[in-house]
Amino acid sequence: MNKILYFLICSLLLCSCESMVNDLDQDKLPKTESKLVVECYISPQSEIIMVQLTESQPLFGPSTYVPVYIANATVTLSGENGAIVIPYVDSTFTYRISSDKFKIEAGKKYNLVVTDGARTVRASCIVPLKKAEIKSYAIDTVFGYRYDGDTVARIKMSWYDIKGESNYYTLRGYAETELTAPYYDSETGGSKPQRVASKTMLDYTHQDFLVSDTNLDGITFEAPAYYVQLPTKFSFPYKDQMIYSDPRFKAVQFEILNLDEHYYRFYKSLKDHGNADNPFVEPALVYTNIEGGLGCFASYNAGIYLVKP
Repeated sequence: MNKILYFLICSLLLCSCESMVNDLDQDKLPKTESKLVVECYISPQSEIIMVQLTESQPLFGPSTYVPVYIANATVTLSGENGAIVIPYVDSTFTYRISSDKFKIEAGKKYNLVVTDGARTVRASCIVPLKKAEIKSYAIDTVFGYRYDGDTVARIKMSWYDIKGESNYYTLRGYAETELTAPYYDSETGGSKPQRVASKTMLDYTHQDFLVSDTNLDGITFEAPAYYVQLPTKFSFPYKDQMIYSDPRFKAVQFEILNLDEHYYRFYKSLKDHGNADNPFVEPALVYTNIEGGLGCFASYNAGIYLVKP
């Protein structure tokens, strides 16, 4: 009897809620307008300066998961050495230029102004002056990591925190392997052996790796171990002989990104916002430093270390 009464009460409450939603006068809802959304991250090490510009969707009304790209805006980047207007590139849906046309320097302040005629937003950031230094690294081989017979390289790395200042870090990089494989020969119409290299990105962002040295000034940070699948050994015939793939682990490049506070707070807020489905976590607002809009204009200085085992 108690169960039946419980279900009747729940049904009445749901019906009441639905009635309230349906009866709500749309004219009484708050009026909201879309805002320009800017994402741009500059660095002395980047080959490209890229700005992605979209617009937000109103809180009330129809919405879609498809981003709305703004292609007709004027995007101006300026610093101590002048200013440049960044053109829109249709094939990439972004505004971009080569860094050769506008040099980004460590320790300098930069300003970004974006306008589409009706809306104007702006932001500024200071590129971190120093680079973090690697302390140690280790690369070893693990057999049967995912299944019997496979081989992966396990990559570990640590670095020194920059002393005497507040720092924020994330990591990236790549591992390079090579092997000999049969490739099409345009002269003969057949195949011939060719030594080929391939890169695997060390995408630590998928692990939500983001650290701060708050109350940890001067310590040694340890990067999460990263695993790279190594090519398998095989052989193939070529001109009456057997060719062996001879796979090799060729190189790994570590990049330690010393982030400015805007970069760190924006990505941390995205990480915290991703926990919104957890009922034990308070809702988190996504950080922005874009005046009059949304998004992030931030910078980093990357310490890059190429290792050839």
